Amino acid sequence: MRMKNLLLRIIIALVISQAFYYFADSFIVSHWNNSESLIVQVISAGPEHILNSPSDNEDSYEMLERDTVLRVISGSEAEKQLSVSTVRLSGSGLDVIPGRRYILVWDMFTDGRVQYSIADAFRVPSVAGIVMLVCSLLTALTGWRGFFALLGLGASIFVLVFIMIPLTVMGWDAVWLAVASVFIISTVTILCVVRHARYRIVALMGSLGGVMCGFLCGAVMVYMWELSGLAGEGSALLASTLPSLNMRGILLASVLIGSIGAVLDVAVSITASMSEFVDYDEDIPLDRLLLAGLNVGTEVLGSMINTLILAYMGSSLPMAVLICSAGVEITGIMNDPYISQEIVQSLAGTLGLLFTIPATAFAFVTAETLRRSR
Repeated sequence: MRMKNLLLRIIIALVISQAFYYFADSFIVSHWNNSESLIVQVISAGPEHILNSPSDNEDSYEMLERDTVLRVISGSEAEKQLSVSTVRLSGSGLDVIPGRRYILVWDMFTDGRVQYSIADAFRVPSVAGIVMLVCSLLTALTGWRGFFALLGLGASIFVLVFIMIPLTVMGWDAVWLAVASVFIISTVTILCVVRHARYRIVALMGSLGGVMCGFLCGAVMVYMWELSGLAGEGSALLASTLPSLNMRGILLASVLIGSIGAVLDVAVSITASMSEFVDYDEDIPLDRLLLAGLNVGTEVLGSMINTLILAYMGSSLPMAVLICSAGVEITGIMNDPYISQEIVQSLAGTLGLLFTIPATAFAFVTAETLRRSR
């Protein structure tokens, strides 16, 4: 009977994700109002040929052109067919596949000529459908615990995307916004995932203590190493677009935001484990309870540090490959500001995890001591 219910939940999750895909597709296509682009479906695409001769001019690039038949999907000209010649730089752009959907853009020149290009694949409905599939399966397999976990994740995304980032753009201090965001995210997540209400304050104290310890260590490294926060193309572009922003403050804010996820994981894991010990034996000696919490934390720590370091390494892998391909020695790599920023975030997160273990364990024992003394 339990297996049948599980299979039924999985089927319902698949149906919901498929329905969400079609809804997102219909909604986005019908509301696509970008005057400089169209959503199109490729009916046929001819072979590419070179449009220019770059060897005649060292400053020019090889351009490729192909005749393409398209069906317009969005806008007032939906269902209309276009026979156009699309252009792209050699080595860039997409190799279009008939039947797939893409975003078509164009440039109007002073002489009246129009140059069409395939800007990107139209992937929003697929992204929305797969995200919904993962969320539905999580809820189907874990029940209300998974639902509350997703609720905490949604709250975290809302705080970061709709509160912290807009206020940062408006000129608010990024560090204090990150501190407030971390507090809100920690509180909401713990309320959603920690089962015992009396121990939620324990997980909150442990996570906040750990993330603040990591932040302080990261701040010391940033100032000692004289990092400006301008390393990397994204940071440089942001600084040139919004020169009033404090890029060093944004770097410190990223240290806070980057470490809170792993720190929360460790704090909640220790709290849940110690609460299970208390449920099993309410009279368990406090010193034995503390030792159990520390032991659980140290075992979780190994995998969480690995996760944290590999996450930062994965995000910076293209830049690391680029630096290594230039033949830079190890000392040059370690001295590079971009790599140094990644090291700061990795080490700060690691130190935050280290402090989270004793902070959570001691906070739990303190709370349990107060409960037994009543």
